[in-house]
Amino acid sequence: MAELQTSWNWMVAVYLFLGGLGAGSFVTAGIVSLVTGERYKDTVRFGAWASAIAIGVGTLFLLLEVGKPFRALVLFRSFVNMSSWMAIGAWLLIAAILLNGLFALFRTEWTLGRLGKAWKPLQEKARTFRVILAAIGIPVNLGVAIYTGVLLGVLPFRPFWHTWLLPALFTASALSTGAVSLAAYEHLRDGGKRINGLVRAVGAFHLALILVEAGIWAAYLSTMRNGTPDMAGSANILLSGVLAPVFWIVMVGLGLAIPFVVHALQLTRLVKLPQAVFVLSIATALVGGWTLRFLVLSVGLPQALASPAMQQVLEAIKFIP
Repeated sequence: MAELQTSWNWMVAVYLFLGGLGAGSFVTAGIVSLVTGERYKDTVRFGAWASAIAIGVGTLFLLLEVGKPFRALVLFRSFVNMSSWMAIGAWLLIAAILLNGLFALFRTEWTLGRLGKAWKPLQEKARTFRVILAAIGIPVNLGVAIYTGVLLGVLPFRPFWHTWLLPALFTASALSTGAVSLAAYEHLRDGGKRINGLVRAVGAFHLALILVEAGIWAAYLSTMRNGTPDMAGSANILLSGVLAPVFWIVMVGLGLAIPFVVHALQLTRLVKLPQAVFVLSIATALVGGWTLRFLVLSVGLPQALASPAMQQVLEAIKFIP
């Protein structure tokens, strides 16, 4: 039986999932806020708080995995090399937590009212601040979603991760989980009695993202299977190896197929589904999002070692004494 990657454990998978979920929630909520203004303020507020909490908790899991979280907290002061993705990612996380938290505060009347007592312009210009925070926060959170894949993709000695398809896959999944969370909240907020314009728009966006994610998965696995033996070995673990049941049943079946079918039926109104079925499809979509990260982490096996002399020959490097 093939050995799986164990250097990074499940806590990293939780960070990658929550970071993506939070980023996707903010991007969706930010777009809804800019397009509709105050019309869906309750759902936008939910997305704002969900994004801030998810990224904050996800970062906490990352710090705990480091082993010395208090020391890791001050590492960002050393991230001055902005050509390094590690430095870029650290600052993106800090910016996202601050921006998302501020956006959530400006979307909450209770906190805004008390802050406004201290400084009236905060309350008087609240709409302007919301627009500015949303406009800045959307690209920052997209950067966070992309970075969760780049964090792994920059490692050349992990062949299965070292591809631009990984950030693309994680970004599609992040936007998908964020969108479905907001659609679910808006739909369930009034007891699921009706499907309004926002639920339809966000639901259609989610369905499109599922198709995009499935397409990226197909291209990803095809590329890996036709790549080096290390790449093919990792892909085969997912497709037909020890993790195949988890990949096909949990990730593809529960995470992609069931949400797609349920939301398609709900939006087209071809079949009236019980509310419990809709709630279950939301849960399976989120489970599928976490399982995706866990599977990618698990099959990120290190590159097989080769002798230095053979590696130099393969790379056409000559030694001149």
